[in-house]
Amino acid sequence: MNRFRLSKGIVALWLFIALSATLAAGSACAKEAVGDWSGLLAGQLHIIVHVTKDAGGQYGATLESPDQGSAVMPADKVAIDADHFSFTITSIGGSFAGTWNAEKNGWAGTWTQGQTLALILSRMTSRAAALAPARRPQEEAIAAGPRPYRQEAVNFANERAGIKLAGTLTIPDGDGPFPAVVLICGSGPETRDEEVMGHKVFLVLADALNRRGIAVLRYDKRGVGESTGSYATATIAEFAADAEAALRFVRSHPAIAADRVGLVGHSEGGAVAPMLAVRDPSVQFVVLMAAPGIRIGQLLRLQTARIAKASGTPEADIARRLAFFDKLYADLAVAKSEQQALVVAKTDVAEAVAEQIIPAASADALVTMTTSPWAREAFAYDPIPALRQVKTPVLALNGSRDLQVPAEENLSQISAALQGNSRATVAELPNLNHLFQTAKLGTPAEYGEIEETIAPTALKIISDWVVTHSDPLRLQN
Repeated sequence: MNRFRLSKGIVALWLFIALSATLAAGSACAKEAVGDWSGLLAGQLHIIVHVTKDAGGQYGATLESPDQGSAVMPADKVAIDADHFSFTITSIGGSFAGTWNAEKNGWAGTWTQGQTLALILSRMTSRAAALAPARRPQEEAIAAGPRPYRQEAVNFANERAGIKLAGTLTIPDGDGPFPAVVLICGSGPETRDEEVMGHKVFLVLADALNRRGIAVLRYDKRGVGESTGSYATATIAEFAADAEAALRFVRSHPAIAADRVGLVGHSEGGAVAPMLAVRDPSVQFVVLMAAPGIRIGQLLRLQTARIAKASGTPEADIARRLAFFDKLYADLAVAKSEQQALVVAKTDVAEAVAEQIIPAASADALVTMTTSPWAREAFAYDPIPALRQVKTPVLALNGSRDLQVPAEENLSQISAALQGNSRATVAELPNLNHLFQTAKLGTPAEYGEIEETIAPTALKIISDWVVTHSDPLRLQN
């Protein structure tokens, strides 16, 4: 069981989002912690924690991951009081830190093991109930069929980078040639289905487009799934080069109408898509789903505050955390080398740990993330210049309850940047979160709890617009 690891399908959300959850304390104290607790990590990996207390009042804990074997692992360190629960399992390099959340009636916090992910541990009523899979009705309906389209496992090269990318091309039934879209994933080591908290976002989106006569290519990011290359060292510019290779491949396929191919980018993919549309004006159309409209460094600061506030974090704690991130970003901005950036990040994070701003269990992951090649490029990236140059039709959408890329601040900037494009449409969709699910809060912790993968209203808006803008005759009329 020492091989326990976060499964490759689990998505690394922005690290700052996961860290925000550790600051959220409930208004009521927890009941006695002794007993069995269970949770679903990233919406798909079952976790069971057994808590005991000896005659001397000392707590102990063991952890099971039933999806990965039957072993039970003892925790090395366990700390519990009325509002806090944490434990460490050194043998697997894992730790949990959470606070009591009265609304959830459980421990809301983060599991850290190489990456940091939100995890809520609730009182386990029965083992059978704890191991029940999360319902995903849209994905279950796709699996049940019938599907009026065929699937091809495909491989294509980014020759300049010397890597092979693997994906799935879905083509509507019929003779063709068909209009097509390339789906571009958000941040994190995403597979072709863009799996987030147990939801296969791009699987559901591709199915909706296929049923409207649009072919779809979705692919694993470099170094993820069946694609070669290194994810850990890749930058946004390199992800854009991979998307460009995907675009070339689709256009070369005999079932595709090469002059009717567009791009759909989600989150970070919404920053990549305009880059490609500027480089290649023959891109037929661009759909931006929750795309950034401000510098990514500013965006990370904004989402940290919004998610922490929605999670119940006191304003004073949010202010301390934002002050820490402001200092960290400023110090990293003047670092002249990767080595200097690493020293700066370690120093700033160590101070934040000492001041109890950052959980000690998350320190190493935060240092690694903020000094990665991706982070050093992304923090300074400004999406506006590319958006101003896009002349092809654009549909920019965001949910009113998106806390990762808040609609008000981002859509307003995107709208302003696209003012010179008469074929641009910008819309805020009510009650939808960053994944375009119908949501109550919009917090990342809520994603896995929602059964819906993408709201039908969002699927219809996107599909209707793509069908219209992939057909030159419709546009002329």
